[in-house]
Amino acid sequence: MSPPIDFARTRALIASDFRRLLQALGNPPSKLKRVFWFLLPSYQSLFWYRLYHWLHLRNFRTLAWFMYLVNFYVTRVEIPPTTVIGEACLIGHPNGVVLCGRVGDRFTLYGEGGIGGGMGDGDVGGGPGLPCVGDDVVFAIRAIALGPIRIGDGAKLGPGAIVTTDVPAGAPRRGR
Repeated sequence: MSPPIDFARTRALIASDFRRLLQALGNPPSKLKRVFWFLLPSYQSLFWYRLYHWLHLRNFRTLAWFMYLVNFYVTRVEIPPTTVIGEACLIGHPNGVVLCGRVGDRFTLYGEGGIGGGMGDGDVGGGPGLPCVGDDVVFAIRAIALGPIRIGDGAKLGPGAIVTTDVPAGAPRRGR
């Protein structure tokens, strides 16, 4: 588990996610568009995750898990409170997204994929049986990383990629 963070750091992470979304969508000038984009499920899933992850680190575990369930039912994105996500995360299309483990800074996931366990029980830094994803990693639509593996910094997983072995830094990985 990551070390406890103060709420100022949590607010900074929330802001970094929103800045990343605005950058991806073209930095809209109007406040109305900013409100609309703030309410998108792709951002809301991360917003609520940041809050309940902070609660989890502060030992408000029951409340954190309850908020996780509400977030999952509303946004259809599964990010447990035990997951650790770096700054400026971007989820392009939230349907069918699962993030379990450790994810670095500036991670991009375009939808219907994610990271999770089920392929072993070792620990490479993401938790027992879970992946550890580096910084600046991109998962195309339906890309999945399973098990205790490492995805190196700058790696790009192509559409439909199912990865069960380590991926070196900067490596492209194509689908099936």
